[in-house]
Amino acid sequence: MAAFAILLLALPVLLLAVAIGGALFEGRRSPYPFGMGRVISNAFAAIGGAPLALFAASALLNAPVTLATSFATFGVNDPERVLRMATMVGPFGLLWLFLYPFVKLFMTGIAVDTLENRAIDLPATLRMALRRTLPALGMLILFGMALMLGMVFLIVPALVLMLTWFVILPVMAAEGEGPIECFGRSSQLMRGMRWRLLLLLVIAGVLWLIVSGMVQGLAVALLGANDPWLSAAIQAIFSTLLGVFPAVGAAAVYHEVRTAKEGAGTDDFDAVFG
Repeated sequence: MAAFAILLLALPVLLLAVAIGGALFEGRRSPYPFGMGRVISNAFAAIGGAPLALFAASALLNAPVTLATSFATFGVNDPERVLRMATMVGPFGLLWLFLYPFVKLFMTGIAVDTLENRAIDLPATLRMALRRTLPALGMLILFGMALMLGMVFLIVPALVLMLTWFVILPVMAAEGEGPIECFGRSSQLMRGMRWRLLLLLVIAGVLWLIVSGMVQGLAVALLGANDPWLSAAIQAIFSTLLGVFPAVGAAAVYHEVRTAKEGAGTDDFDAVFG
């Protein structure tokens, strides 16, 4: 048991060391720059384009599931928990399945517009997201199936696929490509960038865990274990705030790799959103 715990603690350190080595090697050989600090800065800058719309979209996507999951476990022992969670969370499942690609495309469109120094046009972005919801849903299902298949082969293939196809949603939102074309376009953009993206994701993951632990600890310290309603509300707010970053982060990565390989340009955006 102790050896297993040590292994779990060592895995993030090992992954970080591997990512650093790979990123340094790739950075020396690749002709394309990938500024991790610039990506982080652009992610926060993207939020500034339309913060109310982004956080409202994140709340719509994340808060109901967080609240339902929290309420389903209040005062319930383990044998009853699964059934109660299925009863409360289940009805959100089908709606969330279609809501997820729509909201992600909407948030990504806003982030891309901001990073391209375009005026935010929320109605146009909503129309784009609605028009591409079903293609995005099919694309994400294929993506998930490929990742699950990759997990069968000791995780590494799944990790490679995730890095290769990391910007499929920004490609669909910004360039209007079809689902299959998005995979190829993402692969083209991420070639020569994947190790540095892995390092960025590892760093972001560690920071995510630290912040999550701090928020959970603060909630328990301030509210104790006897006030589950306030605890659920804090978790919903927390999931809303952090829920913005996957979309704006992917948009920032897309902006970085596209600019590095093709230079700045807005023709594709004009065609999609115009």
